[in-house]
Amino acid sequence: MTQKEIYQDRGNLAEEPMVIDRQLNGLRMIAAENCADYEVSLKTEVYALVVNLADQVAIHYNGLKGTLQRNENVFIKLNDATLTIAGNEKSTYFILGFDHAYIREVGLEGSFSHELLFRDGKNYFLIDHIPAIVGKLMDLKQTSLKSVLMRVYLRAKVSMILCLLLDSVQNNIKSARSNVPADQQEKVLLVKEMIENNLDQNYTISALSKEVGTNEQYLKLNFKKYVGQTIFGYMTACKMNRAKILLKTTDLKISQISQQVGYKHPTHFAGAFKRFFGYIPNMIRCMGFYLADSLELFILGEELLLPF
Repeated sequence: MTQKEIYQDRGNLAEEPMVIDRQLNGLRMIAAENCADYEVSLKTEVYALVVNLADQVAIHYNGLKGTLQRNENVFIKLNDATLTIAGNEKSTYFILGFDHAYIREVGLEGSFSHELLFRDGKNYFLIDHIPAIVGKLMDLKQTSLKSVLMRVYLRAKVSMILCLLLDSVQNNIKSARSNVPADQQEKVLLVKEMIENNLDQNYTISALSKEVGTNEQYLKLNFKKYVGQTIFGYMTACKMNRAKILLKTTDLKISQISQQVGYKHPTHFAGAFKRFFGYIPNMIRCMGFYLADSLELFILGEELLLPF
């Protein structure tokens, strides 16, 4: 199939429901106004920023259900088939979705880490209301550019949105880190290094605290403040991300990979991997998943779109 670039505006301003759905390589922006519900279907891993501007909406993703109040926003790593937003005739919200290839292309791969944005093994992150992000989203909604100009404009605006999002997250973490005493920061960094360099080990908090010479409760509290997630959450994230790299870049058996990341039994590893990523390890090596970082399939109604 050839690449498609879609700029679709449905409905009118004022009281009629309106959905603006724009997408191109690795990127999709949906703006919904006076729209009771909207469903996005996808086939592989993608990230989504949902910004809610008016009234409460229900949100379903990764098999979870929740609500967003006005000016509440969430950043999600989507593993499930659909993202559904259900509101009412007063609802106004944005959905911004993009894939790994887009992150790499705009040069944010180094800053865009799972450990930074998604904590304690969760694949969602509630973010503060950031007026500058809303402003950029409104610009995307209102523009009427076409073709090449639209492509450049979308990429520029979305890159700015991602920078603002990452800056806000990093500032929050820096603020929390400032409350961690310098001597405890050193101990946290030592523990972090031990975990990263020994993924075949399954450290207990007791063992880690003794190794660096601190109290267990202090270590748990200061690690969470400094790193942004619990010790076990960080350990799991490191193990799973290392396993994913090995699955993609080596021919090692799953049993060998599970040993390298501290799982004696491949079935236990496979279960942990599925809980973390939303799919089993073998799917990484299936033909369809060779493109997982660069291809997203979106289904709108009965039409299959291949926008990337």
